[in-house]
Amino acid sequence: MKSCPLLLFLALFLVVACAPHSDEVVKVMDEQAEQLFIAADSLLEANDYGHAIEKYRQALKIFEQKGDTGSISDCYFQLSTAYHRIGDFNLSIEMAQKCLNLDSLTNNLENLSCSYNTLAALFLSAKDLMSAKKFINKAIELEQQTEDQSNMSGRYGLASEIYTKDHHPETGLKYAQKAYQLDSLRKDTANMGKRLSQIGDAYAALKKFKEAEKSYMLAANMLERTKIINSVCINYKQLGNLYDTMGMKAKAVEFYEKSMEVAREYNLNYLLESDLTRLTALYGETDPYKGYKFAKEALALKDSIYNEKIQVATQEFSARYDLVTKENKITEQENRIKTQKAWLIALCFFFVLVLSSLYYFFRLRFVKREKQLLNVKYYHALTHDFNNDHTDGNADIAISDDAISTTEADRQFILKVDEIIERNLDDSSLSSVKISQEVCLGQRQLNRKMKAITGSDTGTYIRDKRIVKAKKLLKTTEKSIGEIQTACGFDSPSYFSKVFRDVEGISPSEYRKKV
Repeated sequence: MKSCPLLLFLALFLVVACAPHSDEVVKVMDEQAEQLFIAADSLLEANDYGHAIEKYRQALKIFEQKGDTGSISDCYFQLSTAYHRIGDFNLSIEMAQKCLNLDSLTNNLENLSCSYNTLAALFLSAKDLMSAKKFINKAIELEQQTEDQSNMSGRYGLASEIYTKDHHPETGLKYAQKAYQLDSLRKDTANMGKRLSQIGDAYAALKKFKEAEKSYMLAANMLERTKIINSVCINYKQLGNLYDTMGMKAKAVEFYEKSMEVAREYNLNYLLESDLTRLTALYGETDPYKGYKFAKEALALKDSIYNEKIQVATQEFSARYDLVTKENKITEQENRIKTQKAWLIALCFFFVLVLSSLYYFFRLRFVKREKQLLNVKYYHALTHDFNNDHTDGNADIAISDDAISTTEADRQFILKVDEIIERNLDDSSLSSVKISQEVCLGQRQLNRKMKAITGSDTGTYIRDKRIVKAKKLLKTTEKSIGEIQTACGFDSPSYFSKVFRDVEGISPSEYRKKV
């Protein structure tokens, strides 16, 4: 009597088992996109721009299918950087503007400020100073509205370069000095070197050559210690420009050659080509043979940079073609699988129908004379047996919800971030900038990783850590509210009270009374 409900249960189980597992498909897509994005970041750091662009494009395609706005914005941001590195300003600006449009939808002030800052840098490189000023002023305005303003020194630094280039060196000098003060408070040696270099640019534009030389030399010492190669190379070139302007040709040649050596060693072709061009002009009169040699190398380098752009474009179109081909194959396979599942389900139902028909045929043949009574008993038994079978079946196949787990690498990463926060918890200037530098990640990439692992961005995570420490001190010590505020890295009692109330719903003093 249990045969019929068991067969029905078997059919139901097959239907569920054969249905497409959308959650698994989404999970696979997530993992694939993340792997592509991480691989692209590594290629970008290794100066392999063509392959980096290819990987970012593939990741972007998957994120667009999912409708993941934040990840799409990150892809556009990184693509803008990659195109900028190969000198394709048109595509770089296009990607940056798409990133800005998406960030505008989310109204994330930090990301918006970053996007405007990127556009300002791109238009500076393209020598469109009017647009560059418009975008950097907007970036500064938005950064002032954020809570920690941790990126303000970078905004001021770029503003200094733009205004100095636009023949307003007095304004450029003020911005560079503001940026230097902010970096000094954080003891950020690398950025302090960059700011001194920007101060030197402003002094040079003001014809204050001694002050410019002093700033450049201090910048060189700091940048050489931090080993930021790109900035070191630019700093040597700036010294070469300064000495050339002052008529000190020998010193100019010395620093141009230093810049050339660094650029050649680290494949900074766009800087190397500029150094070779300057050395060609300087050696043109004193050593024509050497000048000709540098001119020939500069010309060959220009051709190679152009060829690199062509190669990147070719690789990009090839990657798009491969991606479309793969998508078509995947679609065909999915359709084939769906057809097979449909046939399997149909066969299962047909099989169940045949067995059910046979069952009822033989049963009715033997119980015809007691039909009415047996029908009543049968339905009672059927109901009872189906309930038992259904319960037992669920017990056998019941599984718990998948728990979100982190990899060992993620756990180690969070432990490192926690150690940095714990070590600097009493420092009110602690921000995502400092953490990103210590874990060797870009700020956007750090926020993205923290969001994926903890569900919170870096700034919110730091804030929560401060509040947890404050609650512990309020509960277990007799320290005053002011002492606890300082120990947890809050600038003022009023700000501490505001943040604590936002998180806990009551003030620190009320919390202490409560516990």
